[in-house]
Amino acid sequence: MTRRKASLQRSQKRKKQRYLREACKIPGIGKRMAEKILEILESGHLRKLDHISESVPVLELFSNIWGAGVKTAQMWYQQGFRTLDDIRTKATLTSQQAVGLKHYTDFLERMPREEAAEIEQTVRQAALALKPGLVCVACGSYRRGKATCGDVDVLVTHPDGQSHRGVFSKLLNSLRRSGFLTDDLVSQEDNGDQQKYLGVCRLPGPAQRHRRLDIIVVPYREFACALLYFTGSAHFNRSMRALARTKGMSLSEHALCSAVVRGPGGAKVASGHTLPTPTERDVFIQLGLPYREPSERDW
Repeated sequence: MTRRKASLQRSQKRKKQRYLREACKIPGIGKRMAEKILEILESGHLRKLDHISESVPVLELFSNIWGAGVKTAQMWYQQGFRTLDDIRTKATLTSQQAVGLKHYTDFLERMPREEAAEIEQTVRQAALALKPGLVCVACGSYRRGKATCGDVDVLVTHPDGQSHRGVFSKLLNSLRRSGFLTDDLVSQEDNGDQQKYLGVCRLPGPAQRHRRLDIIVVPYREFACALLYFTGSAHFNRSMRALARTKGMSLSEHALCSAVVRGPGGAKVASGHTLPTPTERDVFIQLGLPYREPSERDW
């Protein structure tokens, strides 16, 4: 090695150390982050991004399988899987993930609201055949007036406060016998007095796609809060719940309660008193808010 080359290397090393020291003086920048900054300055590139840029589309592909979250997608990637065919032939899947993979393309494609309306009507007709007077309402983005929907949530209740009981299993069995329900994801999720089904449906016809469908049977006393909750949007719901907390109240899909007592960590110490909310409008009134139509809640 020539003296000139050795001198140049020492100079570059000193320059690098100086840049590292200067970067570390920036608040919030440690040695490892400083080294990354220096790598970008020297080469215009960060080698670690080569791996990230390769993994991101694969992780997105995997996490779009219903029932597979980010952690599962990362686990599959670390196991060497790169395609849906890898997942299909090599991965160990839960029953829900198997259904999600089977209908992967259908689940990703949003349905026109006209199709969502037909799904709502199919559930309604089956429910009324079991018990006249049952109320069936499609919520979510459909009720918010969107042109397309990712899935359909149908609330079922009865104004007499009693006749919704016993309907849940009979309704699901009826829809299965007709061939409308094709796959079960969560056959029954107990949530207090509410009963929730998550599954897959398909309208009759050769060109129809498989769609995600949730059916929730609720007692009429909880209908208004459930209607508000399942209509969304998620951000709107969070804002409503946050406002309720500032007023010493709590809002859920079950009820609006006042005089709620919370501990230092925010956990409920006393659940308070359930307020009368016969309609959605009453929830807004109790919170001191002007009523917003469903189409105004998409924020």
